[in-house]
Amino acid sequence: RLAHRDRYQYTPEMTNETVPSIDPYPLGLPSSRHHAPGLAVAGLASLGAGAIHAAASGIHAEHPQLARLFIMCAILQILAGLAALLRGSRPVAAAVVAVNSVAVAGWMLTRLIGIAWIDGLETREAPQFADSVCAVLGAIAIGAALASLLVDSGVLRPIRLAVPGVAVFALTVPAMLLGGTHVHSHDESASAAGHSHESESLANDATGTTVHQHAGDTTSAVGSTTETTVHQHGTTSDPSAVPTVASNWPRPWDPTQPIDLAGVDGVTAEQQARATTLIQESLLDLPRWADTATAVADGYFSIGDAGTGSEHYIKPSLLLDDVLLDPTQPESLVYTVDGDKRILAGAMFIASARPTDDPTLTDWAGPLMQWHNHGNLCWENGQVAGVVDANGQCAAGSNSGGDFPMVHVWVTPHPCGVFAALEGVGAGQAAVPDDQRLDMCDVSHDHTTPAASAAPVPYDPTKPIDLGGVDGVTLTQQAAAENLVAINLIRLPQWADYRDAEKAGFHSIGDGLTGFEHFINWDWIDDDVTLNPDFPESLVYQPQPDGSRTLLSAMFMLPSDVPLADAPNIGGSLMQWHIHDNLCFTVGDAPVLADIIASQGVCPQGLANFPASPMIHVWITPHPCGPFAALEGVGAGQVAVGEEKLCDHAHGSGF
Repeated sequence: RLAHRDRYQYTPEMTNETVPSIDPYPLGLPSSRHHAPGLAVAGLASLGAGAIHAAASGIHAEHPQLARLFIMCAILQILAGLAALLRGSRPVAAAVVAVNSVAVAGWMLTRLIGIAWIDGLETREAPQFADSVCAVLGAIAIGAALASLLVDSGVLRPIRLAVPGVAVFALTVPAMLLGGTHVHSHDESASAAGHSHESESLANDATGTTVHQHAGDTTSAVGSTTETTVHQHGTTSDPSAVPTVASNWPRPWDPTQPIDLAGVDGVTAEQQARATTLIQESLLDLPRWADTATAVADGYFSIGDAGTGSEHYIKPSLLLDDVLLDPTQPESLVYTVDGDKRILAGAMFIASARPTDDPTLTDWAGPLMQWHNHGNLCWENGQVAGVVDANGQCAAGSNSGGDFPMVHVWVTPHPCGVFAALEGVGAGQAAVPDDQRLDMCDVSHDHTTPAASAAPVPYDPTKPIDLGGVDGVTLTQQAAAENLVAINLIRLPQWADYRDAEKAGFHSIGDGLTGFEHFINWDWIDDDVTLNPDFPESLVYQPQPDGSRTLLSAMFMLPSDVPLADAPNIGGSLMQWHIHDNLCFTVGDAPVLADIIASQGVCPQGLANFPASPMIHVWITPHPCGPFAALEGVGAGQVAVGEEKLCDHAHGSGF
């Protein structure tokens, strides 16, 4: 009681009986134990971590399960923190340890391996400022609470919490701001690129769109009913003046030259400024992922399309966020394939699900950008597994990607412009017909125009596929032929072991003595699947001295009722279909080549001449007559009347 002499003056006349009875713990703190300062610090840290989780829950609304977990974690951390401050006890300290241990363990998992059963956390992510601060505060709460369980020292006084309180506040507020928005910062070199982030602010338009504006911006994105964070730059103009076409775009792109987007029909000053700044920032920010190992460490992985010559690495956790066109958070990185080397070529920015003609996309840069999607690809375990057939079905995997518009920004030279799409299958689908697209090399928009003559290069499956330089072959035909080769390079190796092919129903026709042994799946010849490396009608192996076989190519066969004259003209003069109308096979479930039709035009008794299905090879190994060459001699078969056997000397050495 003498401890309270400041409140009650003690005089000699007073006795123990006359001194007022004062409760020294008016807030209900345990009178038998002192309140440990360590537990108070744990409470402050837990409150800070909970506040950051609460602020971040809103930006994860696209993943309801994840958002609910964030909210629940925030509630538990805040309640535990309040209890630690108001009612210090051993059970409370244990609760602080338990709640924050779960939160910190969950954060570590998401940064190391991901959590497969939580939507939005399937793949690991690199630590960011906000989540790192949240984890640090959680760890402090754990450590301080554990210390309070082991050591009780002193009475809690407000002065003792001043320093840790200010420290927690200083960490929590910036983390809440950064975790609850998608504001990003660049390093000091950003200023050297001619732009500054010192005066950034956030503005909201009437549609609920959050716009990331930079100094000089006075407008926001328009026309959207989707909640989107738009990385916006530039000056003010009237976005309603945007037409749908531009007669003088695209232009060849060379990043070593000054960026020139001026004078394009229908592009406003604001759109031009935004596009220019996006290019500048991409040139500045993307090289941090020049090494694919860095990209992989940051959560990106290859979709397995290296055979096309351009390999895409995707970070799935960025696909469904609300950030648009941010070079510090590109949804996909594109590398040029050069043998075993990968050269960073640009980014493929992917918007969250919406139409390709959504105003938030088309108004951003006007006719300078052509957004497209890939609604015809089949995916299996995160890898491209092929394209849909004529009925829109996947032979393997599932069809997806049609809901996510995307656009490239190249940091290496590109003849089709800085925002160009890939050619062929890589071009995807846009909201306008192909002859109106502004992201193609064929600026005449006449896809029947022959491709410009260029020095052809030999066919080398280990390098980007280039089948250019053949007179009379249009850009469309060249792209289709290149993509057919590329998808076979990706998918055909699944049959590298002939025993796997046998398990799938392939049978050798017994022609291995020729040096090329054909395995045919007779059930697949008359199906409705064509030119699909997941369902090839025939596989060609080269027998080896040790009894093994090396996969060389696929031999695709059309249904037996399709005449040679009706074979599809996919690659123009790059490709030549042929038939075999003079072969005699044994009869049974697994026919074997047994003879050749003699001069009388019939097979010997007991053998059968099957209907002549048009067929074509696609070689995944170098071939002196190019990637679609037929075999020589008897194996070459018969071509259409009036044609000569094709040997592609432009892309092979010839025989």
